[in-house]
This record gives sequence, structure tokens and C-alpha cells, in this order.
Amino acid sequence: MSEHTTPFGKTWFDCATTGDCVECVDANTKSQIIVPIEDILCIIPNNRRHAYGYTMLFIRKDDCFPNPTFNLEGVLLRSPPSTLLSGRLISDIPSHLDHSRNRNLRLHVVISTASGTGTANLYFNHTLQQLFDWIGVEQYEVHETKSPQTITELCHSLFIPQAEAGAPQTIILLSGDGGICDIIDSFYGTKKSICTMPSIVLIPEGTGNALASSIGLLAHPKAPLTALLRGKPYPLPVFVSTFSDGAKYVQDDPAQSPSIDEHPSLTIYGGIVASWGVHASLVADSDTVEYRKFGADRFKMAAEKLLFPPDGSETHEYSGTITLIRKADQHNIDHEETLEHKKHMYVLATLVSNLEKGFMISPESAALDGSLRMLRFGPMEPQQAMALLSAAYRNGQHVQYDEVMYSEIEEFKIDFHEAEKRWRRVCIDGRVVVVEDKGWMRVRKERRRLVNILLPEPM
Repeated sequence: MSEHTTPFGKTWFDCATTGDCVECVDANTKSQIIVPIEDILCIIPNNRRHAYGYTMLFIRKDDCFPNPTFNLEGVLLRSPPSTLLSGRLISDIPSHLDHSRNRNLRLHVVISTASGTGTANLYFNHTLQQLFDWIGVEQYEVHETKSPQTITELCHSLFIPQAEAGAPQTIILLSGDGGICDIIDSFYGTKKSICTMPSIVLIPEGTGNALASSIGLLAHPKAPLTALLRGKPYPLPVFVSTFSDGAKYVQDDPAQSPSIDEHPSLTIYGGIVASWGVHASLVADSDTVEYRKFGADRFKMAAEKLLFPPDGSETHEYSGTITLIRKADQHNIDHEETLEHKKHMYVLATLVSNLEKGFMISPESAALDGSLRMLRFGPMEPQQAMALLSAAYRNGQHVQYDEVMYSEIEEFKIDFHEAEKRWRRVCIDGRVVVVEDKGWMRVRKERRRLVNILLPEPM
């Protein structure tokens, strides 16, 4: 592993654990560094340059930027106690990052420059690159997004051909939900055979970060790096959404180019959410440059305008027929149910628990369990709807409301009865699709598994 000068120079420290912290003391100057144990990422041996000693890497908050960021720092330790080394020592480069152990391994770093508030490049330069230097990772390819199509293009030009050829790949994705959804849609939408599943390391840099929040990657600033260093591959559950003829993306240049593996009608694969009603409308309405400046608050702002229209009109009631398919019984017969209610306010099916940090839309969803759950409620007073949705920030208490239908399903179909197309907009993992008049959307669980995500054990 290569030597890397720490922010504290080449000063050697003695250390001891005290309560929930590590106290590092310079024997000569008596200067002291105190590091919370929970902020320690790992400890690596200095076995290339020095005959002894270790470097302890840890996360430290940096308030120099408009929004607080977290940098990776290191301190040289003479002889850390065994209790500190236990579970934290990394003696070798992890196999999924080590090209020397597998010459066919391809390590990609994808930087989504437009995700969230545009901090992905900063993270790469100040954190990820430093980590690579410290642990000795030298061979990797960096790809910066130039347009909404970049990740999709990378999938079809690089990632999918390598997977088809059986080459192992680790894709470190500095992105929001959109980036991983582009990968899902590309891999499941291709006609090529996937011989070796790629492993995704998700470093959340988006606005909502629904997937990252749901699988624990927002629990601590070091969590994505822990997944990178110690993660094991877990298959990522997926759903497939199909549409009646004429359905199309609302955006002029969607990330999924229609020229790639074109289908006669629109098919989209997703891993997070499929929705109609207020949720889909607020995602569509808030997807502007002006709204994005407000980060995750943009969703709340758009929701208020939908529930309390500025022109003083009534909150819209969404018209459509919803049919559910539930799990097969002991006789292997699926149960089909058409909902009696034809007017709706909020219709959402999801594979994850959280749509953003703290907003638990599906409290019964467990990380990567593959269960598709639907939440639906009908028209109500806007103040009541706001109160109901606010309860999602209290560990998902909204599902306890009598007005809410919350159930595990296998698939569902919506037949739209809306004359105006703005009320026929649906959301698939942040992508907005408008369905034709008298059209439909069907969403079902996908049985195949083609993409892995790296998470620490146990999940």
C-alpha cells in the first residue's frame, strides 16, 4: 500500500481508547487528537515505508463550505491496542478493488456532476481519491457525466459488454437515485446476456437518496465507504412497468434514449418507486433548475402548490381504476382485486422503505427484501393530506390512518380516466411519463436479478 502524508504531517501518535473516543497523543509535544470511535473508517498497516505502525482513517466534519461536508483524514499510530484494531484492520486491498488479484477486473468511478447540489466531484477529490491513495488502489477509470444520458451510454458502451463477456466489474457511483436507476433500466432492458453481474457501490449524492436511505447508507457519513471497503454483493430487487401505446417521457431528452434497444411500447425497469397522483405530480413539477436549488425541500414546496393551488381552485381528484394482484394462495392462485374507489389522491408502490432520510413511506419494507408494497389514499382536505404525509416522518405512522390502504402486492394496473394529460403523469424512479388518454400502466415484480449492490455484513 502506498504511503500518504496525513493532515497531521508525519507525526507519530500513541493512542488509547477512552469511553467512546480514541485519544491520540504526540509523546514529544503532548499535542492531542480526539477521534470518536464511530467516526473511524478503518486502520491500515504502514508495511511499505515503515517497519511498524498504522494509519487510522476517520471522517471529520468540515464547515468551510456553505453546506457541511465530511472529509477523510488520517493519523499515524505507533501501536494501537488490539481492541481498536479488531474489526477495523484492513491488511489487503479488498478483492473487488484489487486489479492485481484479477487482471480482468474493471473498476469504474462514475461522477454524476448534476446530482443533488453538485457535490459529487468534491467528494471524489477530497475523500474517495484520498482513500484510494491510502489503501493502494491505482487502476480505475473515472467517468464524469456530461448529460442526462451519460450513465445510460456508459452502460451500453462499457458496462453491459463487459458483463456479457463475463468480466467482473465494480462500479462506484457518486449519484442520486437517478444514476442507479439508469443502470437498472439499461441492464434489464438490453437484449444481451448478462454473464457476470456488476457490483455497484452507491455513494449518495442526490436530493432524495431513497435507495441509500433505505439500505442504511445515510446512517453515518462513513457508511458508503464502509460498504466500499467491506461490502458483500446483494442482488438488487427490481420491478418492470409497461404502458399502453403512446406513453412517452415528459422530458425532451430522457436519460433512457429511445434509440437503445427500442421497444414497440414503453417499458421501464425500476428499483424504487412507481407512483401516480400527488407524488408523481410533485416530482414532475419540482424537476426544474429553480426548484433543485432547494434540495429535498423542493418536494414539499411542490406538494403545497398541488394541495393548495395558487389560483384558489380545489385540489385535484385523480380518476382511474386500480387493479391489484396479490400473492398466490396455497393452491398457487393469484388473487385479483379491483378497487371500488375510482377517485384518488395518492397512489404509490415501492420496493424501499424511505423516499428520503426520515421520510418512511413503507415501514414494513426491509432492505432488499424484494417485497412490493402499495400505499393509496383517496381525496381529502389538503390540510388533512399534509398531516397524513407528515406522519411518514414519524417512523411511518401514516400507514395507521384509516384512510390509508397499505398492502403487499405482486403487481398492479391503473386504467386512467383523465382528459387532461397533466393528471396522467406517472413517476418511475424519478422519471416522469405521460400516458395517453384512456391508456394504462402496469407494474409487476421482476424475477430476474442482474445487478448487485455492495453492503456491509450484516445488512
